[in-house]
Amino acid sequence: MPKLAPRLAVQITVAEPSVVGSLAVFPLMAASEPSVRYVSFAEAVQGGATVKELEGGASVNDLVVHNPLDVPVLLYEGEEVVGAQQNRTFDVSVLVAANSVLRVPVSCVEAGRWDGGRHTEAFATAPQAANPRLRRMKNTQARTSLAAGMDARADQSEVWREVADTAERHGVHSATGAIDDVFNRRREQLDTAQRAVEMRCSQVGMLAAIGGRFVVLDHVSEVEAFAALHGPLVQGYALDALEAPDAAPPSCDDARDFIELLLGAPCTPGPAVGLGEGVRFAFGGLAGTGLICEGELVTLTAFADEPGDDGPALAGRVRRPSRRRPR
Repeated sequence: MPKLAPRLAVQITVAEPSVVGSLAVFPLMAASEPSVRYVSFAEAVQGGATVKELEGGASVNDLVVHNPLDVPVLLYEGEEVVGAQQNRTFDVSVLVAANSVLRVPVSCVEAGRWDGGRHTEAFATAPQAANPRLRRMKNTQARTSLAAGMDARADQSEVWREVADTAERHGVHSATGAIDDVFNRRREQLDTAQRAVEMRCSQVGMLAAIGGRFVVLDHVSEVEAFAALHGPLVQGYALDALEAPDAAPPSCDDARDFIELLLGAPCTPGPAVGLGEGVRFAFGGLAGTGLICEGELVTLTAFADEPGDDGPALAGRVRRPSRRRPR
């Protein structure tokens, strides 16, 4: 089976982490530039790109993207958009071709609102992406759906249940069942974490550890596109970190081993929404998805198994002493 390493669009190195409370974020730095060029949705909005409800009648699990630009637009898995009839997150990472219109799969993260009076309204970018716990569940469901020969979609009822559980754990009542209300209630703490985790020059990703265990890796090959996602992703990490006890963070050597395991994981190719080809993997306690375009790995999202999951769950833990490199 093919592996991820040969498709890596840019060579990446791991930098020292930013640590705030139970959250440690290791920046992934680019040592080269990708060939495939694109912009983030946040950048594209400034040029007239929009995400809207379907024109013929809204669908909970579908939105339409209008890209009038001469470059592709990236919609990143877990990225949240707010407004129109109800708030949504993207189920998969998508490259929308230049000068095109594309229907994309989404999940609703606001169960109690269906405002037909706002049907024609364009969505706005949210200040946060979905938290890793929710994203991991959605990613697992999308991969399972693909493996069964269906579209890559999350289970909407499970998404609503997880949003409700998250609100309950944080003691937040939302009149519309919106995950956005949970983030807003914790915004001061999340903003503090975001300020502590600064975007760095040439950064193209992050590996986040919570409570001493690796949880999620996010990689976007284009520096400017990743920069637009940096803050929202950190806000998502920080929300989950509020529930975790402080713990000593993994080391940079641990982070390098995590990435080495990830890039060596066998992966299964499959269809993508929009440009390129999708890949999915589940190996060594790691699972996730990537998007390949013109032979380059444009995005990569990887989640570590949690304690108690079926399987070894080795990837989320600090390495065993026998695997440590001599100093």
